[in-house]
Amino acid sequence: MLLGRDSSRAGKASKAHVKGPVRAALGLASLFALCSFLIAVVALVAYRLGLVDIVQPLADSPAIHPVTALCVILLAICVVLKNPRARPFIDGVCSVVLLGALARLAFPDEASVWLQQFNSYPAGADAVVSTGTALCLLLLAASLLLRQYGNAVISQMMSVIAYSAPALALVGFVFGIEEPHARMSLTTVLMLTTLCVATALSTVFHGFLGPLLGPTHISALARRHLALVMMAPYLLGLSILDINPDAAETSFLILIVASSQTVGLVVAFMALSFGKLERRSNILQRRAETRAMRDGLTGALNRASFTNQAHREISEHRRIKSVVSLLFIDVDHFKCINDTYGHATGDEVLKRIIRLMRGCLRKGDTVARWGGEEFVVLLPATDLNGALLIAEKIRHRIEVGHFDDLAAGLLVTVSIGCVGMNCCEGLDELVAQADRALYEAKHRGRNQTVAA
Repeated sequence: MLLGRDSSRAGKASKAHVKGPVRAALGLASLFALCSFLIAVVALVAYRLGLVDIVQPLADSPAIHPVTALCVILLAICVVLKNPRARPFIDGVCSVVLLGALARLAFPDEASVWLQQFNSYPAGADAVVSTGTALCLLLLAASLLLRQYGNAVISQMMSVIAYSAPALALVGFVFGIEEPHARMSLTTVLMLTTLCVATALSTVFHGFLGPLLGPTHISALARRHLALVMMAPYLLGLSILDINPDAAETSFLILIVASSQTVGLVVAFMALSFGKLERRSNILQRRAETRAMRDGLTGALNRASFTNQAHREISEHRRIKSVVSLLFIDVDHFKCINDTYGHATGDEVLKRIIRLMRGCLRKGDTVARWGGEEFVVLLPATDLNGALLIAEKIRHRIEVGHFDDLAAGLLVTVSIGCVGMNCCEGLDELVAQADRALYEAKHRGRNQTVAA
């Protein structure tokens, strides 16, 4: 449970301070969504105006279907909408697109007849919603629905798989094989590619994209090799076609695209796994460092950590010629408390004293357990008079602290030595003077504050 809370805090911190590739990805998600949106809008306008070069860039390929452009516009809007109040709209749009794509795949003949009603391109081009286009839209709609319900890993995986359809068509253009791209417009390829990227990047904080784009060593290593391993199947395919042109078949292209996508997903999931291990290791390391800095019983800083922090504080305040004060606190008759009520009760007394002291201190004040029943408090930007007021507040709060719930008749008081620092004193002298003031407080009868 503690690790989970640490992970949650780490996650929130990472969102608050996004850097490097993650920040770039956040901007690119909206940029790619905007690109796909604009391409689709331009395609619809060009469709109405009969601009052949936009609707049908290549004469031997189909024209973009207006239904495809409309679906892309709606899905691009869903990508950038993050407000919870937009959830019904996103759910509705994605459900309609998903069901429509399913109908196109399950009943291709009936769907083609129905879609033909929306094809009014003046030039009479063959505007189609191909199987690849329908499959891509289906996966993107499902990806956005999964994003809505917090399943970022599967959402990103579907976005990557959805890219296989435009990638296959694009490779067909490059390799000169007609069958894959004969049923998809080049405009559709560009529109769907940008939408796939935008959908995947919209969940950049989660899933495998978080570790892949994160600041860790594993993330950097995965990023350096991801592009190389994903390009390797394409380069290998070009080499094979150069040696044997007869290999240029649809199945060959499917193998190239599938290999590239599979390798990319494997690298991404490896980054996810190693990223989780590295984050867990970092959390455990931070927890170990915190334990090394803290007193195990009270949770206050230990003596070594306080000394390091106090040296820094004093140096800084000496540089700006500010004042610093220190309190040296000792629990009165603590040995008698242990002997009378037991060490377990004594431990609870020390823990409660720390809680009471923290209730009297400001945010920038530092409290530490010096040793045994002794505590020190460093008060930055506080002169001696201000330190005396705080010391008296602590002393009174402990005196009326009602420790009798720990043991019947238990009364606890403290003696406090208080000292202010001038520009010539260091920590050692400050502690020594506070210790002498504490000794004087005890000599006067305890349960009081004495200034050095």
